[in-house]
Amino acid sequence: MKIRFWGVRGSFAMSGRDFLRYGGNTTSVELLTDAGERLLIDLGTGATELGKQLMAAEFGKGQGKLPILLTHTHLDHIQGLPFFTPFFIKGNEIRILGADPNSGLSLEATLQNQLAPHYSPLNGLENLAAGVSIETVRPPAKISLPGFEVTTMAVPHGSMFTTAYRITADGKTVTYLSDVEYPDLDAPPAEVLALARGADLLIHDAMHADHDYDLRRGWGHSPARAGVVVAERAGAKKLALFHHSPDATDVMIDEVVERTSARTAVPVFAAAEGSYLDV
Repeated sequence: MKIRFWGVRGSFAMSGRDFLRYGGNTTSVELLTDAGERLLIDLGTGATELGKQLMAAEFGKGQGKLPILLTHTHLDHIQGLPFFTPFFIKGNEIRILGADPNSGLSLEATLQNQLAPHYSPLNGLENLAAGVSIETVRPPAKISLPGFEVTTMAVPHGSMFTTAYRITADGKTVTYLSDVEYPDLDAPPAEVLALARGADLLIHDAMHADHDYDLRRGWGHSPARAGVVVAERAGAKKLALFHHSPDATDVMIDEVVERTSARTAVPVFAAAEGSYLDV
């Protein structure tokens, strides 16, 4: 299984010379099996570039199939929806799965609101040319997708909850824990540890530098050390720091990786927009 980070930033997209190496797009992560089955997590601004590249193959011919998992519907995780080119090609089949446990609305109703004429000239999901299905999945749940087995769990994100994912394919496991803040950083919930147990790659929220966290406690995001605690206690093999603050420059992220790596034996890197990585 391969993984590509198309967007790694949280809250809002950034640009400029200080954000070139890690990238400025908001969250979107692609997983690709050895057999070519594809899965996308989140539809942040990073998804727009993936959409353009997909058009060079079957999606440009109206023959593409893609499942998309959403962690939640904050804008930085769905902002790419109106600009994801495969949605506009008749014949493509795109399946969006996730939950919106905070508003009480179905996922479809929430995404329909995003495309309302107040916010988008698309005027609704019904105007997308592709075949788009939207399914509300209430965690905890298990989902079988072509090439992938997925386990979901609700995790705390400030005053609300988001959906975390454990994804297995080709005998490898990726755990995706973005937009999460534990009540006790040194004692992650047992359910979280189970989700990350033995993962080949743990992608974990690291929006705050450790030394800044006390000023931002309760905002719904984690310092880098929270990912270390989960990785060590769950026996994860590698840790990717993710959902970088829009204020974090390349140099600042480098420093976070250096400090984090010094306190753990688990290999640590910061997620960056770029080439496919082998899990």
